[in-house]
Amino acid sequence: MVATIFRFLVIFLLPSMVLGQSLNLSVADQTADNNRNTFTLGNSEISFGSQSVRFLDSDTEQNYDAVGVSPDNTIISTLTWEGQEGEVALYSTEGEKLNAFSTISLADETSFGLYPFDNGNTLLRDKIANFTFYDSFGEIVTSMSSSSQSTEGEAISEVARSAAGNTVVIYNPKIKRNGELGSKAQVRIGTKEFEDIFFSSDRYLKNVTISKDGSLIAVVTAKQGTDDRVLIMDKYGNELNSISAEEDLKDVRFTDDLEHVTIYSGGRVMVYNTLSGESLGATSFRSPVITADYFPEDNLILALTGNYAERSGTLNSIEFRAINLQQRSIASKQFSGVLGLNKAIKLRLVRDSGNSYILKGANKNISIRANF
Repeated sequence: MVATIFRFLVIFLLPSMVLGQSLNLSVADQTADNNRNTFTLGNSEISFGSQSVRFLDSDTEQNYDAVGVSPDNTIISTLTWEGQEGEVALYSTEGEKLNAFSTISLADETSFGLYPFDNGNTLLRDKIANFTFYDSFGEIVTSMSSSSQSTEGEAISEVARSAAGNTVVIYNPKIKRNGELGSKAQVRIGTKEFEDIFFSSDRYLKNVTISKDGSLIAVVTAKQGTDDRVLIMDKYGNELNSISAEEDLKDVRFTDDLEHVTIYSGGRVMVYNTLSGESLGATSFRSPVITADYFPEDNLILALTGNYAERSGTLNSIEFRAINLQQRSIASKQFSGVLGLNKAIKLRLVRDSGNSYILKGANKNISIRANF
């Protein structure tokens, strides 16, 4: 009789426990009607075309050869180029022109890059490894070249910056010398000064991430035949920790309190203590990981997976998964729609409240509620 009652409890209570672990998804009303190219920045809707941006609130349209969005999504900058003449224009999200200024002589549109900051300053990549910093009035503050001078070639230099723009890293992802792929990274330490924080003759850089407050930097390095490696350093380049993984690593995220890092590859997400390197947990995925983060307040890993089509800038076969490390339980939910992404707008998962999160940076903001 006791055994029968026990079997009854297992059969009927276990399903209810499983059902208690779930994710609820909803599209924010303000973004519900956005098409794949329309993004809500602040309270304004902006449509990005392949060579133009349209501010729907004011029905203003601006052509561009390069476009950038500030980290706080309040300023949109455009670069237009004709012959060797270039002009940078800065707009509010409502379409109000805040400033416009002429650039230095430009020559190679294939390597243009535009990086506006929240305060109206602008960084322009005008050649493969040349950068010019402009203040909010359009005056040149300083310029620099990150060229390696390698006769065997190098990739286009890239930029990483903190949310506040107080830490800026310019790096050469791949430098070819003597048949090896190396790399280097420099941090801006003053108005006109730059200092090397990473150099390798045989490991290339896959990504550079800066914490929100700009105090910590993580670089993902790789070399064929060896494990990928994440180096964590302070903003002056002093190495604090090194974490190796067999995975083909993609990116790193710092928690807001800086105590943990989330490291993810295309099929796995791992969480470590920032300084000790102690593993808190990991999970694997069958679908490609697009972004992931760890929220220590909830002991929860949250990840977005899907198939990204770079040519159309769309993400489909979307699924969200939450892993509660304290309870050792998992919940997942598929999203039936398609999301539009834009390289100028950072895709991120943010905590709204306890066990509630928002995916921001896509054409639609997705609210996520985890129940454990």
